[in-house]
Amino acid sequence: MIKSIMLAVFITVPSLLHAQQIVLKNDLIKRTLSFDGKVWRTTAFSDIKGDKQLSVKSEEVNILPMNEDRTYSISDFRASGKPAVFTNKDTNFIIIQYQAFTKTAAIPDLLRIKYYLVKGQPYTRKTITLAYKKMATVDRLEVERFITDKKAEGGGRGEPVFINDQWFTGLEYPAGYSRHTDGNTPKDYNRYYEKVGNYSYIDLEGRDIEPNAQKGLVRLMHFPGYTQSNFQIESKTAVMGVVQERETAGTAFTHYMTTMWKAPRSFLHFNNWFEPQAKDLKGDGLLNIWRSFKEAITPYGVKMDAMVADDGWQDRKSIWEPSRQYFPNGYEDVKVLSERLSSEGVGFGLWLSLNGYTNNIDWGVEHGYKEAKRNKYFSRYGRNYSLSATKYKTEVLEKVPAIAKQVNALYYKHDFNVLSDTDEGNNHPATDRHGHEATLDAAIEILLATRKMNPGIYQNLTNWVWFSPWWLMYSDYLWMLAGDDGTNGNWPEISTRAMASTDRDTYIWRMFGNPADRPLVPVSRLMTHGIIKNSRGMMESKEDNVQDWAEYVLMHYGRGTLLKEWYISPSVMKPEDWKALCTVDGWAKEHLGALTNTVFVGGRPDEGNAYGYIGWDGEKGVLVARNTQAASQKLIIPFDQSVGFKGMAGQSYKGKVVFPYQDVYPLTFTAGKNMEIELPGYATLALEFEKGKSLPSAKPVPGIRFTVNNGVVRAEVPADVKGRCDLLVIGRPESPSVKINGDTVKVQRSNKGRLNNFAGYAKSGMPSEKAAPWTMLSFDLLPYAGKSITIEFSKAAGFESYILAERLVHTSEPVSGNNILWTITNDTRRQTVRIF
Repeated sequence: MIKSIMLAVFITVPSLLHAQQIVLKNDLIKRTLSFDGKVWRTTAFSDIKGDKQLSVKSEEVNILPMNEDRTYSISDFRASGKPAVFTNKDTNFIIIQYQAFTKTAAIPDLLRIKYYLVKGQPYTRKTITLAYKKMATVDRLEVERFITDKKAEGGGRGEPVFINDQWFTGLEYPAGYSRHTDGNTPKDYNRYYEKVGNYSYIDLEGRDIEPNAQKGLVRLMHFPGYTQSNFQIESKTAVMGVVQERETAGTAFTHYMTTMWKAPRSFLHFNNWFEPQAKDLKGDGLLNIWRSFKEAITPYGVKMDAMVADDGWQDRKSIWEPSRQYFPNGYEDVKVLSERLSSEGVGFGLWLSLNGYTNNIDWGVEHGYKEAKRNKYFSRYGRNYSLSATKYKTEVLEKVPAIAKQVNALYYKHDFNVLSDTDEGNNHPATDRHGHEATLDAAIEILLATRKMNPGIYQNLTNWVWFSPWWLMYSDYLWMLAGDDGTNGNWPEISTRAMASTDRDTYIWRMFGNPADRPLVPVSRLMTHGIIKNSRGMMESKEDNVQDWAEYVLMHYGRGTLLKEWYISPSVMKPEDWKALCTVDGWAKEHLGALTNTVFVGGRPDEGNAYGYIGWDGEKGVLVARNTQAASQKLIIPFDQSVGFKGMAGQSYKGKVVFPYQDVYPLTFTAGKNMEIELPGYATLALEFEKGKSLPSAKPVPGIRFTVNNGVVRAEVPADVKGRCDLLVIGRPESPSVKINGDTVKVQRSNKGRLNNFAGYAKSGMPSEKAAPWTMLSFDLLPYAGKSITIEFSKAAGFESYILAERLVHTSEPVSGNNILWTITNDTRRQTVRIF
């Protein structure tokens, strides 16, 4: 069918070879190629109206042979025959073939460039085929190489380049490299969020660098290495997109990605990593944990998607066979476990490292499987097989999809994605850059094969991925590159649960907190290692209360997290813990659209700054925000496209607080102008926004009266306090002892700094220069409600002190329900006052 169409075009355009221009277009975008008598070059991109023009001087292709420094471009070829211009269904094509003109074995004998675009899409694409007569090695292949006089920004590994805030271009491949401005910007690992946390490092050995930098040069490249068995190399696909009406380049790129990525999906599961009973898979351990969950969450309407077996289910001396300790009959027993869970209302998932990381590599080498030779950076970590080596790849390419189908796995957690191999004999040249591309291609092939065999499977890529948005074509979620768990002790906080939230959110701030240079992967697609509550008491102290727990849970969901992981032991959960957890889950489900679009706003959490996550779904928005210090703060939030808001500027919006109480927020917000949200000391708030004007809220609570004389504080403790009224003392570094009314008082809660306490494998780029030693004490003032007290400190400097009070207010009864946040302090409003 395509051949007949091509012939028809040639008959109607007999002199096409001698034409000056060919225009590839649809109803939104066009690409113009001009012929100079020898070759065709792209000279312009334009939207169909002609309002947005991008003139370019293009080389079309650039080939760097292995072990050479000279490169070859379209000038080293000559057009062969007429360009093929045709349409197949909704896609328009131009295919141009070239023969080598420069006499050298370093370039292919034939070169084929395919340009195409799809009706209704403002994107044009391009691929290149290099055809040799024998095996050949290509070090670097540039799929696009052109000069523009427009400003360009962005770029890097797996990142697009944005041009003149009207265009974006890149390789549709997680390990495509893009450069702009002078052909070498940004330098490798020079984006703000790279080399941070649990990052991936690949040594390009400078082979990405263009030695003859040119102003305005844009390059899209990858490192293919060996030709395939047919002596050909197929390039990765380059894309160029144009901004549509009322879009920025950033929002246009996000819209483009929605046509490419796996659609956002929420997935709630239990992971057995921290629960000994559930890790024993030979009996009913996992099933009994599910039964406990089911009993607790069913009344709230919570739907658990799967119970997941983490690392340890497998026989490490095998290529992904089940451990006979747990599954004597192999995958038949795994299938039985999956079916039993399914019969009781929940699915099943597995942890599985594609490259065999954590398995017994010595056993594999003895049995003929090739070990990857990792680069210097990755050599500090565990060993793994070469994912591109023939024997191992062949086996896992067949086995990983088959396992998912056989046991009906809903979910794969693919951990430890090293993707580094510098060894000979593994189907790539013995360099890091070529080993990276070969092992990545193998991983993608396995991911796609799994999805083909089990179309609904959820796929999660964890350690050592990077934030290329094109990963989301193959995986639902990406690891946030933090430590697995942790509490951040850089800034004074009395609650250990709060410090756990600060830990997660400081990592996200470090990578996503710079609006001028942040990843294009949505925050909602991050794996964050979920909610942890177990018999070991991780992430909490015994003094932490149910509000601390509720705020910790809300922050997890408030990030927009689609991958909802529960590392929870049901045996330690109290009824109020379940209520807090399940109502947050229900609320998040109700606001899934907005939470899927969350953006980080605010400052660095572990330096005392207010921050949060805001997301918009049409004219509805949600915000979950925290204040990490004792004094109240204003959180300043853009109200425009930078946070995903797509409405018209100038329109009025109102907000309502839905946690920890229900009330109107007393300000009207105007689209196009910054929002300002007042956050009380150490408060976590959730707000919902919609069109309209705000109404006045209840009158503010009166102030707390106090005086200071010769270092002694005389304070009037309010009578209208409920639930909590604390005297907070923060020592820098040491806190003083405290007397109230002349008597030494008992410390109710305490905490202290653990500075830059980041996991060693995820510490890069994270330490705060502002972190300083501190201790914090909390004293209960509820017994003194309505009384005047004197407060004496054992020293006169090197500390600060606050009164934190929950003050009663007159309010209506809160609305409650499974999809409504638990208003845990509905009849009080928090007040913090610095008294020393």
